[in-house]
Amino acid sequence: MTTAARPTWAPAKGGDEQGGTRIFGPSQKYSSRDMAAHTSLKPRKPGQDTQDELQKKNLREELEESERKHYSSKDKSYSYDRDRRRGNQLLLEDDDDEEDDMEALLAELEQIKKEKAEEKLRKERLEREEELKVKEAELLRGNPLLNGAAPASFSVKRRWDDDVVFKNQARGETKTPKRFINDTVRSDFHRKFLQKYMK
Repeated sequence: MTTAARPTWAPAKGGDEQGGTRIFGPSQKYSSRDMAAHTSLKPRKPGQDTQDELQKKNLREELEESERKHYSSKDKSYSYDRDRRRGNQLLLEDDDDEEDDMEALLAELEQIKKEKAEEKLRKERLEREEELKVKEAELLRGNPLLNGAAPASFSVKRRWDDDVVFKNQARGETKTPKRFINDTVRSDFHRKFLQKYMK
């Protein structure tokens, strides 16, 4: 975009003042773009978690209440107080319990791995059995002697036009082979044309 049409505070003049030697005094005018804008931040209003409101709130109780609601909606037999007591006990004596928990977790992990391996072997065995059944069925279908099919089924299928009345009408007529002659007067087309139209 060009700047030629924009007004300037100090228009260019020729002569002695050319080349940046002109000295300007302080201008009494200023642009609206040079003015300070957005000098204050937007303050929070009541109900938008101001500092005073946050100090008055008990965030721990709110968190526990929301957890209680969540878990009770998932599981009707869940008791938040029982779980909280268990958590406090874990905090008091964790050294022995951590080792026991770790051993129990490792044993459970090994059990899960073993079950997955057994399940995988069982699936593979079932897939192999299915493949064998499919192959056997295909082989039995492919053997006409085992199917009890009559020998007539081996005959070639009839075409749709075998019993059509007008089939093979031109059996006795021989087709003349087409031949190429480079002379237009002696070509087959020219001779047919003469016989047809010039007799």
